[in-house]
Amino acid sequence: MSTVQKLGDAFERRGERAKLALMAGPGVSWLLALILAPTAFLVMVSFAEINSSYDIVWSFSVSNYTELFVGESGPFTTPFIDSFLLSLGIAAATTVATVVLAYPVAYLLTLLSGRRFKIVLFAVLVPFFTIFIVRIYSWLAFFGQSGLINSFLLSLGIVSEPVGLFEYGLAPVIISLTHAFFPYMLLTLYSSLEGIDYGVIEASRDLGATRLEIAKDVVVPLSAQGLITGCVFVFVPALGTFITPQFLARGKFTMIAEVLTARINELYAINYGAAGSLFLIIPTLIAFAIVMRTTSLEAMG
Repeated sequence: MSTVQKLGDAFERRGERAKLALMAGPGVSWLLALILAPTAFLVMVSFAEINSSYDIVWSFSVSNYTELFVGESGPFTTPFIDSFLLSLGIAAATTVATVVLAYPVAYLLTLLSGRRFKIVLFAVLVPFFTIFIVRIYSWLAFFGQSGLINSFLLSLGIVSEPVGLFEYGLAPVIISLTHAFFPYMLLTLYSSLEGIDYGVIEASRDLGATRLEIAKDVVVPLSAQGLITGCVFVFVPALGTFITPQFLARGKFTMIAEVLTARINELYAINYGAAGSLFLIIPTLIAFAIVMRTTSLEAMG
């Protein structure tokens, strides 16, 4: 290869890198400015102290993390640990509930077309055109001793006293979160199911497979990428939810976002809040790492 050809190839590669940098530059800049820089600041504050004047004292101290995990009764007996584990459980239950409800609806949508598809999709998504706080107030009317559910059961004589399951607390929070994040799971599952070759399903039927076997051995494996993505899109916001438990738990328990917010509002303990917030970020990073590991960008779209 001549020197001129080498120089030409070098300039061509440099031009391609410059073009790529020009295209990716704005996105990378926004990423650094809005995500990485605030996260780095959060990490720094988590090791700092707050003085009596509520100023940040830049130092390296692990006391904030010690306070998160070590209580008066010993390690892992703090309100943070209790609320964190509870939040993980609620987020997991919400994710499972959305999967169970969204799979059949997503499958139905793949079988419909034209006007019927639009009608079903509109009927499913129309409640989500309202503001989130309005939907929370709507759920308030359903639960409680004198809520619509208990009142309806009492009026029919099905029960003789209000059912505890429909009191404010754990069940209403999970039901409300499932309702709130249902579209995320539905749309990702639909996107994945739509790409399945239904000739495989027909072949499975011809070979004698039952509906349960088809769902377990064919549909779920072929839609696994959409399932994983949908689980992340539901689990992550459900873990850090704040408004829903404030309204529907009625003080019976507190989720992690409430614990951190209360501590910051009462004592301006932003260092404690920063340390605790990192444990919301870690599950998020793990979840997205799983998605990047198992899912292509084309499948996510």
